[in-house]
Amino acid sequence: MTAGPMRTIFLLSFRQRDELAAAVSRGGWRTVAARRRDGLDRRVAASAARVVLIDARGAADEGLEATRMIAAAAAAAGRALLVLVSRGDAALLDAFHDAGATQFLASPMREAELHAAIRFAERYADRVSGGGQVAEESAPEPLGWRYDRRQRSLQLTPTLRDVLQVPAGSTASAVLRGLPSDLRPLLALSLRRLGMEGATAFAHDLPGIGRVVQHLQRDPRTGRIHALVEPLGAAPDASAALRELFPRRTRSLVALAQDLPAALAAGEVEVLFQPQVSLASDTITGVEALARWRHARLGEVGAAALLAAAAHAGQSVVLSAYLQERAFALAAAWPPALAGLRVAINVTAEDLATTNFATTLLARIDAAGLQRSRVTVEVTESGLIENRVEAASVLSALRAAGCRTAIDDFGTGYSSLSYLSALPLDYLKLDKSMTQALEGGERERIVALSVLELARSLGLGVVAEGVETEAQRLLLAAEGCELYQGWLCAPPLDSAALCALVQAA
Repeated sequence: MTAGPMRTIFLLSFRQRDELAAAVSRGGWRTVAARRRDGLDRRVAASAARVVLIDARGAADEGLEATRMIAAAAAAAGRALLVLVSRGDAALLDAFHDAGATQFLASPMREAELHAAIRFAERYADRVSGGGQVAEESAPEPLGWRYDRRQRSLQLTPTLRDVLQVPAGSTASAVLRGLPSDLRPLLALSLRRLGMEGATAFAHDLPGIGRVVQHLQRDPRTGRIHALVEPLGAAPDASAALRELFPRRTRSLVALAQDLPAALAAGEVEVLFQPQVSLASDTITGVEALARWRHARLGEVGAAALLAAAAHAGQSVVLSAYLQERAFALAAAWPPALAGLRVAINVTAEDLATTNFATTLLARIDAAGLQRSRVTVEVTESGLIENRVEAASVLSALRAAGCRTAIDDFGTGYSSLSYLSALPLDYLKLDKSMTQALEGGERERIVALSVLELARSLGLGVVAEGVETEAQRLLLAAEGCELYQGWLCAPPLDSAALCALVQAA
């Protein structure tokens, strides 16, 4: 059967934009994703979306306000307004209905349930609009990159040819070489994200035009890439914006890197904590410290962009030290109700390569007044690949001093099994893709269960990341998993919200 054309979903998510966009794209929809309410009605209209998805999980007040902002325009255009709510906010469903929502879905939910809810919303939109369709963007035209079938919109293809002088049949490497040097890391990062998640976006401030967001979406049925450019400025001239999409003055990773020192000094980069829950006792026993950048002009900048900007600026070690010191200081100041929680912090490949890093990290813990036994040090597989010998030395020293150690995002690298036997480890953190595999097909489930069995045989504790459903929690408990973290319990929280959650349990 020939697949029909991709339809656009506009989604607004204050906490989980990238994860939700990836989940929607896996269902076969093109996504236009946002984190902020600014200009919401105009942005929805520009997206040509039949369904507007507002993710109010963990942000009920913001979700309600966004629903009120867009409801009248959505109704007039025959759009469906689907709202996602947290299980604890079910009492607000009447308020969302009164605000103009046409459908809702409560978490925890499976991805299949999300896709079904969107299809119901599309049917509603078709019915109220008499079956008409909002005009979609122009049909895509091949760009001609090898290795996979990538396409851009008709408007964007001339931009690449005119600005980058990219001949037909060019490879991705040739396209990167044609970019100004300050934009190459940004596009390369976006292409990697596109391969992993199915969707990505990056924003540009264009002089005389305003803000433009470019959304890239991989069609999961064909592998082709589509582009949708959304002008957000006061002069929404998409064609003019497209002609200037890749100039040297476009906002890029370089600009974020330049902003980073001032952001650290101003406290724009903050530390949140996501709870880790014991599957045996259903109590919160620890947290993972996570970074968020509240940019003064751009709003929330994700952790991936923050880390990429720091790497580009050569500031990875500086950022890591800032986050570690901040996490230790906050944890040391927690009230007695939180005094027993363990704190997991991430160390980078650059940290591991720093002379006497173990001594430096222990000094930071001591200076904050935090017990070393409350700290877990997490190293990603990429850090281990680059610094195998240094990693073993650092982790051994930290364990000897009373800290615990873990491999983060286990299941996303290539040499995982050798690490388990060669490194001094206490925990294995199961990547969220492995957690989701427990509810997937037979082959994926067998792989995930085998990893759990291997960890158990080696005497390692397992922390499962990205747990969103009760079914996942029950499967993990049945297989002897020790801890889980994810939205089933809570999103990343500041210290006050964390304290309230622990005390309410």
